[in-house]
Formats: sequence, structure tokens, C-alpha cells
Amino acid sequence: MNLRFLRTVVAVSQYPTFVAAGEAMGLSHSAVSVHIKTLEDELQITLVDRKKRPPVLTDRGIALVEHAQKIFEIVDDIKSLTHEETLIGSITMGVVPSTLVNLVPPAIASLRAAHPKLHIKIKTGLSADLAQQVRNRDLDMAVVTEPDRPLANLRAQVICTEPLQLLAPKSAQDMTEKELFANYQFIWFNRQTWAGQQIERHILDRKIHVESAMEVSALEAVESLVRHGIGISVVPQQMCAPKDRPDLTVRDFGSQDLARKLIMLDRNNNPRRRLSDALFDAFQNVITSGADAQTANTDARNN
Repeated sequence: MNLRFLRTVVAVSQYPTFVAAGEAMGLSHSAVSVHIKTLEDELQITLVDRKKRPPVLTDRGIALVEHAQKIFEIVDDIKSLTHEETLIGSITMGVVPSTLVNLVPPAIASLRAAHPKLHIKIKTGLSADLAQQVRNRDLDMAVVTEPDRPLANLRAQVICTEPLQLLAPKSAQDMTEKELFANYQFIWFNRQTWAGQQIERHILDRKIHVESAMEVSALEAVESLVRHGIGISVVPQQMCAPKDRPDLTVRDFGSQDLARKLIMLDRNNNPRRRLSDALFDAFQNVITSGADAQTANTDARNN
């Protein structure tokens, strides 16, 4: 079976017409038709419904595209074995949304600059869903909140530890923690997330009574609501986010042991281990660079 013909079928699935698919592949319209017809004759199946205008893939054609994409991933993995210094191929990574602001973008940018033939696809979701997708091989790796229990058959590497912080409006800076909880409604960080569940458990363990106001999925939205005096909240201190927030009252919440750990998950037998290790190193570099920048800013203010 000709891999180039398979790539043509994949292109047909990605573009609205044979002409557009051919232009993307550097082929004429007739060449695209020949590739499709050759595969149909070889496989003895109909890949394209030619009665429709423009022609569209049949169900079997769509299934072939899915298998072809897996084949190309394997081919990329094989090619990467011959490149010791350069990373090539593709990797699909799941991330929790809070990492898409300060952690993931600079890490991907640095990797793509160093390895232009490396393609990284991003999907977002909740930690539990992403972990299951890694286990099911729908994702190569994922950046998630560390769960309470170890995840079977998955390798977990700690990217960073984010202590929990109590956020309150700037006008409440003279209040004690007890007064804050007594005088303000509480804004929950999404309790369907592992981080949100950890926060809820810590509040229950400390027997703190809260008057719930709302539940929000984005950490940036939580901060904005607190900033506008809507309530108070407990959230992880994002490692790569600016530490100085003069328009908020920020307190440590409990001991330093109360923290969210961001981890990178991949399968124990991950064939793209070299790529996932490179991503982990990129995350570590972002964390280190962010810490150095915070130290420099602090020194500048103190001088």
C-alpha cells in the first residue's frame, strides 16, 4: 500500500474539494482521483461518494483516514529514532485550562523554535478526563493536577507545586482570615476538577463555614470576581503567574503542605517517551525562568 496515496486520502478529509486537497499535496485534481481509485481497487471498498457534489468520504473512507493517521504517527516515531539531536513527529497533549496562560505557551514555543519538525496538538479538559484519555491512548501525555491516589499504569512527573492562597478584595487587607470568611461570600474553584476537590476537602478538614456565592471554572475569572468585591476564594498560586497583585489581598491558606501539584502523565510504555521527556524539560525551564524573573523583580524593588 502506497503511503503517499494514504496521505492523499487524509488530505481529502481535511479540505472541501479534491482541487484544494491536491493543491495542499502538490497534486493535480486528476492525480488525486487516481490515488483514491487505486486505493479503492486495492482494498475493494468505496472510499468516496461521487454522487455528491463535491464528493465526500464514505464511512469506510473516514475509517481509513483514522487508521492512516495512526500509521503516520508510527512512521514519525520510526524516523525519530534516526535523529539523535532533532525531535520530529507529532504528539497530542492534554492540559488543564489553567496551564494555558503562563506555562504551556512558552514551553511549546521554545520547543518548536528548537525543533521545527515537531508538531504538538493541544486538547483541554478536566484532570480526570485527561488522565483517562492518556490511559486509553487518545492522548500521548497530559498536564493535570496530581490526584490523591496513584494512577495505575501511568508515569507521573511533578512539574511544580502550587501552595493554596486565600484571595480577598484589596479593601479587606486588615481583616483576619476568620473575619474574611464571616463577612464575604465564597467563590468556589470548579469542584469537578481535582484541584477544586482538594480545596473543598481542606476547607472541610479545617471546619471552616462558607457561604457559597458561585462556582467558576477559570482561575483568572475567580481573581477578577474577587478583585471586584464579589467574594473571597481559595486557589492555587500559579507558579508562572505574576506574584505581585496590588489590587488583591493575598494570604497563605494553611500550611505549605496545602498545595496543588501539577504533574505530567504519560503511559509507562509510551513510544513517544523521548518527545514527552523533552516537553517535561521545557516545562521545567519555564518554571525556572519564571522563578528567576520573580527574584530579579524583588531585588530591583528592594534596591
